[in-house]
Amino acid sequence: MNTIAERQPRRLTWVDRVVVALPLASVYVWLSIVYSVEAWKRATPWLFTDELEFTQLSRSIAATGHAARRGEPHSFGSLYNVMLAPIWRISDVSAAFATIKYVDVLVMTSVLFPTYFLARMVVGRTPALFAAAGAAAIPSLAYSSWIVEETLAYPYAALGFYLIARALRDRTRMSIGGAVIVCAIAPLVRGELAMLSVTFLFGIIFMVWSSERVKARRATWTQGDWLGFLVLVAGAIILFSGFMSHHSSGWLMNTAYNWTKKRIFVYGDWAAGALAVGIGVLPFLLGLAALVPARHERRTPGLRVFRSVATGGIISFGIYTGMKAAYLSQIFASRVEERNLIYICPLLFIGTALVLERRRVNLWALGASAAYTLYIIIGTPLHVVDVGLYSDALGLALFEQWNRYFLIGVTHAQWTLIAVLVVSVAATVALTRLQRSAATALAATLGVLALAWCVTGEIAAAAGNVTISRDIEPTLGEPFTWVDDHTHLKPTLYLAQGVGDQHPECLPESWNRSITAVSSLDATIGGPGPAGAPNVTPRGRLYWTEKPTDPGKVFDYAVEDWPCVDFAGTHVATHYYRGGASKLRQWRLIQLTKPNRLRATCFGIYPDGWSGANDSTYFRFVNRRAGWLRVTLSRPGFSGSPVDIRIGEVGTLDKAPILGRVTRHVQAVIPPNGKAVIWLRTPAAPFAATAVVSEKLVPNQIDPNSGDGRTLGAHVAYRWSLTKR
Repeated sequence: MNTIAERQPRRLTWVDRVVVALPLASVYVWLSIVYSVEAWKRATPWLFTDELEFTQLSRSIAATGHAARRGEPHSFGSLYNVMLAPIWRISDVSAAFATIKYVDVLVMTSVLFPTYFLARMVVGRTPALFAAAGAAAIPSLAYSSWIVEETLAYPYAALGFYLIARALRDRTRMSIGGAVIVCAIAPLVRGELAMLSVTFLFGIIFMVWSSERVKARRATWTQGDWLGFLVLVAGAIILFSGFMSHHSSGWLMNTAYNWTKKRIFVYGDWAAGALAVGIGVLPFLLGLAALVPARHERRTPGLRVFRSVATGGIISFGIYTGMKAAYLSQIFASRVEERNLIYICPLLFIGTALVLERRRVNLWALGASAAYTLYIIIGTPLHVVDVGLYSDALGLALFEQWNRYFLIGVTHAQWTLIAVLVVSVAATVALTRLQRSAATALAATLGVLALAWCVTGEIAAAAGNVTISRDIEPTLGEPFTWVDDHTHLKPTLYLAQGVGDQHPECLPESWNRSITAVSSLDATIGGPGPAGAPNVTPRGRLYWTEKPTDPGKVFDYAVEDWPCVDFAGTHVATHYYRGGASKLRQWRLIQLTKPNRLRATCFGIYPDGWSGANDSTYFRFVNRRAGWLRVTLSRPGFSGSPVDIRIGEVGTLDKAPILGRVTRHVQAVIPPNGKAVIWLRTPAAPFAATAVVSEKLVPNQIDPNSGDGRTLGAHVAYRWSLTKR
């Protein structure tokens, strides 16, 4: 007979604990190494405006202790910005950017740990390790080298699910307090994580609903009782929707004005479809099917808690994703917002681990999950051909890469996904029918294949990310920190005109901390942060208030978008970059006079040199001697046109310069495929000149193969000099 001592479990030594933790730590280390290599290859931020905004806020916190965007006070936005702030104390921007990438990798990959601990409530160590590895290997882990909130929010959401489950299982003060605290802080990590509180509430409701007492009570309900219950639920939903509509314009827009358009369901399904594609269909299929109890399964308190939390999390984050995507479709663009749904991946992988370990599944639930999965993979835009990397849905990256290498189209991708779904359903059914050894082998095979799909998708997403960063790198040109190198962090203004693509502007702002204000003379530059144009007097003085005598802001340096922006001051440096149509253009760094003034500027010229529908105007504000203005006009590849060049005084309208009283007209003709050069004598005073092209053209109306739908006048260039040369 065994003694009491023999029956007691052996206490774990520190060696035992290390042996138990080693597989989990090993997976974390290897994944972190892979993602760190991907981060190392990423040359520059490129997802503007997201990365630029978080850079602005975190840099401001680091420098002043307060959040700001382009010098204007702003809320700190997210605890993610607070996390980055100490890193920006590193003086070298390149070193700071590299450090941020590697810290982000370590933080985002840490989703492994809360996912594992949550999985251990319902499955053994090996299946839990599979679930944790899956959650840490989804394609969206490619975000780990980006300056975006997901790098902190994703593992935080997994931690929230785990602590909520602990609270519902243990029901101790400490566990409940931990769940309440993590839910309270969650919106500060990312606004969407307010859904953790909703998940907690749903979890409580489902725990009560699945309790033995309520089950026994429901067993006595009549059809009338069920009808009354459904009426009460519908009334609660209507009441909640009315409350939200009163407090949220986005909710009101989606539910009251656009409900019949089914935007919430359509865009929510798109996000779910991209998620299913990214994780290889099987985890999505089994993760949903696992929410419904299987026949003859062994029920445990941990399983009941997991199902309550998982069901609540999937519902709450699913609703949020559909609502946000629907809202964006009305104010911005129709997007596949998988990015907002990735937070349920730990729950889906744990559900998959549960099915694979127990080899049991509710067949009705499996059928419903398969039908929904088929519906969304057929209906989701896969963006296989039209984009290199869809930044809001990295789950689509695998087929985007296949298209680049193997010319796989949308139809091929959909049939591949359908085949994977059919095989997954058949394998799952076989799993419940095979003998133990064969079923174990099949479960292991399915798990390995699911992880392989995820890792391949993540590598594809990271490759696309690296390619874009390397492609955009020459746009800025080395050295990236050329402004800081000369200004030594003194306040610098970036001023442009005729901006068609804001990426060339966002890049120097990202890499140079001295650029504290960004603007354009014609409002073609936007956020993040204030970008309003300065007011300009007829003498070229810049002011940012209502009164020219009180300029509001005074800068030591300015980056001017030469040649259409020409500041008064000392030329310090010139930096070449790629502008419109990959044309080599130049920025000039000027040490400004004070008060800050413009010598000259021109309006109405696109980055590729064409004037637009409203023609172009040149202003010369500093002109103490008479000189010559050379106007060069051409229309390469198109017919000629008459042009009327007018010169006159500088006037103002709404605190902006305009052509005032006209003093001279010059008529000329731009020859077909040729060039017209007109010389104009200019007075020893500020003046303005405009070139009005009579016969405008729209390229894609002349050549259907052209994608240019702009209304154009001519290629135009202005140059002033003292002598005619």
